[in-house]
Amino acid sequence: MNAAKHDHRPDSVTVRFAFTPAAAYVRAARLVAADVASHAGVATGLLDEVRQAVGEACTRAVLRHRDSDIDDLVRVEFSIGDRFVAKITDNARDLRAKSESRLAPAGYRSDARANDHDAIEEDTLSEEITLIVLGGLVEDLVVTGPDGERGTTVTMSWPLPGRASGSDH
Repeated sequence: MNAAKHDHRPDSVTVRFAFTPAAAYVRAARLVAADVASHAGVATGLLDEVRQAVGEACTRAVLRHRDSDIDDLVRVEFSIGDRFVAKITDNARDLRAKSESRLAPAGYRSDARANDHDAIEEDTLSEEITLIVLGGLVEDLVVTGPDGERGTTVTMSWPLPGRASGSDH
């Protein structure tokens, strides 16, 4: 193999996949994140941070799907350009916005808690704590959504050595 060809990196590479919103698949997402980040050139010292942050964001997405009672796939995207970027997207709307529908007697859920209002508050607090943990792990973190019928996207990025980037901190 030609060494010059082997060292050439395209301007941008994207890896996308989706998984069923179940905790069992979060581990696979973490492993894929660490592998793609390693191949992208993320510093070895940051790989655990990438793995943990992607795991937290995927767990958050799985819980949002569970709490919204939807089976849509959780979408994951890793982009390699000036930085290594991880995006985790769920399809769940704001938990507080759905409180009235959750309290409606339109069917009894087997996992219903004694006080659904308290359960919604607990879920919202849990989501906020996860975002605080992510904020402590990742210097470059952006959470967008939910808006209307769409869920949220957690976007995180890490520097790549030797890449010019105006967003390095």
